[in-house]
Amino acid sequence: MDLRYILLRAEYGSYDDAFFHVFMDNVRFISNYMSRRIRSYHIKTDGTFNMISVSLTASSDSCKLESENVLAVRIHFDEESMNRYKKMKDEKIRFEFYLSMLEKGYSIASQYKDIPYKTLCDLHQEFRLRGYQNKYLFKTKRLRNYGISIKLFHVLSSYDYRLMLYIYTKKNNLIGEGPIYITFPDEILFSKNVRHLVIEDGKLIIADFLNHPQFVCSLDDLSKGIVKSVCVNENTKKYIPNENNIEKFNRLKW
Repeated sequence: MDLRYILLRAEYGSYDDAFFHVFMDNVRFISNYMSRRIRSYHIKTDGTFNMISVSLTASSDSCKLESENVLAVRIHFDEESMNRYKKMKDEKIRFEFYLSMLEKGYSIASQYKDIPYKTLCDLHQEFRLRGYQNKYLFKTKRLRNYGISIKLFHVLSSYDYRLMLYIYTKKNNLIGEGPIYITFPDEILFSKNVRHLVIEDGKLIIADFLNHPQFVCSLDDLSKGIVKSVCVNENTKKYIPNENNIEKFNRLKW
């Protein structure tokens, strides 16, 4: 069994719902990055776990195996710690706090199981050198009839998920860029929605895992360097920034 997942979270029930949900959204970009990167190493565990979960908890430090192959670490995080955290206005300080909680979790876990502590910490350093940015390629496409090529990237931050589109000329000059999909930083909302790139009838279409269209861009617009998309799925529209949910987006920043 390979180590496939690294998760940082707040323990449900230890804190009020507002903190729990905001903290989960704020840290997913790191959990996602670490999980994707650790999989590439194909590190074998002892067969009892494929995830290391590090949870902030109102109870004491602990580590134990839980269902679904999870090595669950809990780190005591009291009201005083919470107050210090809420005063971290500098996002770099917050990001370093998240990494430090993971590292403390690895240290506790290593007392119970053989885990790749150094490799995990090396990935933290890699993440720092990337400017704490979780950005990875989705698709590339050359559109010869329009004289352009495009690149699409997943960009997951502490505040949102963006599907970023970059437009290049034949000489590889960047002529346009921008997001064609913005939603909450939660894989549930984009991992199935962003699966396929379809070019037809003068349109670029982003489709979900069932090939249902989600977002549409005009190729004429793209050829002019204009990045503009239309969401064509009614359910997906509920989770892109709008007047009904903008407060939920705003609360992820402070």
